[in-house]
Amino acid sequence: PLPVEKSGKTIYKLTKKDIDQNAGKSVADLLNEVPGIQMDGNFGTPGTNFSYFVRGAGSQQTLVLIDGMPLNDPSGTSLAYDFRQLPVNQIESIEVLKGGLSTLYGTGAAAAVINITLKDPSDQELSGTVDVSGGSFGTFSQNFDVGGSKNGLTYFYSGNNLNSEGFSAALDEDPATDFDDDGFSQQNALMKLGYKVNDRLNIGVISGYDRFEADFDGGEFFDDPGNFNDTRQIRVGINSSYKYSRGQFNLNSVYNTNEREIEGSFPSVSSGRNLQLDLNNKHNFTSSWSGLFGINVQQFSFEVEEQVDFDDTQFTMVDPYASLFYDSPSGLTIHAGVRMNNHNEYGTHLVYNLNPSYLAKLAKKVRVKSFVSVSSAFVSPSLFQLYSPSFGNSELDPEESVNYEAGVSFYLGEKLTFNAVYFLRDEENAIAFVGNTYENVANERQVDGFELDLDWQAHEKINVKLNYAHADSDIDNDAGFYRIPNDKFGVWLNVAPVKALDVSLKYNYTGERTVFVFSDDAERTLDSFQVVDLFASYGLFNEKVSVYGAVNNIFNEDFIAIAGFTTRDRNYSVGVRYNF
Repeated sequence: PLPVEKSGKTIYKLTKKDIDQNAGKSVADLLNEVPGIQMDGNFGTPGTNFSYFVRGAGSQQTLVLIDGMPLNDPSGTSLAYDFRQLPVNQIESIEVLKGGLSTLYGTGAAAAVINITLKDPSDQELSGTVDVSGGSFGTFSQNFDVGGSKNGLTYFYSGNNLNSEGFSAALDEDPATDFDDDGFSQQNALMKLGYKVNDRLNIGVISGYDRFEADFDGGEFFDDPGNFNDTRQIRVGINSSYKYSRGQFNLNSVYNTNEREIEGSFPSVSSGRNLQLDLNNKHNFTSSWSGLFGINVQQFSFEVEEQVDFDDTQFTMVDPYASLFYDSPSGLTIHAGVRMNNHNEYGTHLVYNLNPSYLAKLAKKVRVKSFVSVSSAFVSPSLFQLYSPSFGNSELDPEESVNYEAGVSFYLGEKLTFNAVYFLRDEENAIAFVGNTYENVANERQVDGFELDLDWQAHEKINVKLNYAHADSDIDNDAGFYRIPNDKFGVWLNVAPVKALDVSLKYNYTGERTVFVFSDDAERTLDSFQVVDLFASYGLFNEKVSVYGAVNNIFNEDFIAIAGFTTRDRNYSVGVRYNF
């Protein structure tokens, strides 16, 4: 943990309040509004596949952590986390750290790290939340959680159920046809238990079950009522910490299994296994110098029923790593780290990170932080990209990259924060889906751009946020850059005109994107679009009860997010939340 002003990175955080101000939205919708992130599929029917791009990098170059640990799906196309598994109501906060940091987090952390923190037990003996909501497309959701602490024991349980009738995933351009609706359902259960043995030792366990079922169509402009996706995930984990006078040891582990059953035109049953184990020690040498030393083990495998077996697809990575942190009273901070990635298929790769920053105090409440960083990353191809019976390519080389960043942050007390950062990423062996297989699309590629964001507490009742992001590739007609806009812009206004009333208005602009349309066997440029959303909530009975509602896409913008598929028109959500 570091104060953000002492971090040599730009970190964007969504708090619990930010998350609560998004009725009717998914986790993918929330992330799509973060500067520099493009979510692909979030505007479609609820069960649509998601892809995500950060700073022009694909899903495989962004690592998603749930409570600090990766929950990658080894049977997925890019080892990426499937956000359809996660209900918004389980989340306490989301932090997005931009730029490569593979020295701390390993393969996948080449462009960014998205750290999602789930709710924890409260300090009270008993507390909880019940939340019921409904809205457009026949959507109805029920969520509850309960937890507490007593005599060193902590407990937390959360349950979620969501059902939506949805709408047609494929775009219907034939007036003589009537495409059917593609529905979605999601069920989740999460349990956390912890015990504080003494002032030094803490032990915790976590278990979870996630399931979603989704109808989907046959492709661009093609309805197919028989297609159905049933995906289930089970996970268990142990986390423990031991404190001593100069530091702390941490042991974190998680094992999760995924099973995906596809029915319809292309039936299949696939399964994945993911083991993550991390042991580290943070030690404070002096008041200014500290170190983090650890070893990380990751093991993935997947199978496709009657086609590929677990024993034929497994790979293992064993990574020792070390980082040094220097925090000077003068305002200078330095983070330097190395990691030795040992992959049983691709051998040994050394990655590094050097990230100095300087915080200058210009006046009583005015501070300016300047920072630069250079970091390298190694990204293994996914098991699906290597061994998929239909699309795999066992000759793929791993992706490697070097990230460069330079930026400045301006702080005016607690009232205003402004960040500006320029980034450049040199990539080798970028992987993309071309034709009917995965290929290394370019020996070398350079992606650069910049990001601006402003958070201004203009008045005790008025908060304004603005952001702009630009990214570009040096390769014309770059298949690895499909579906990524060069420009995104957002404005968020939150006001609390009277006690217990909260109102927010959001505007988001997405620029033109180049896509490949399979039905035309050609590239196409999709027009830019803009979406405006309105949210309001009101607290009753000392805010123990909140009633809330939202109208999303209030101007009913007609746009194409994915060629050949539909997008949500104007839609609404209303709900009530009870805190006890």
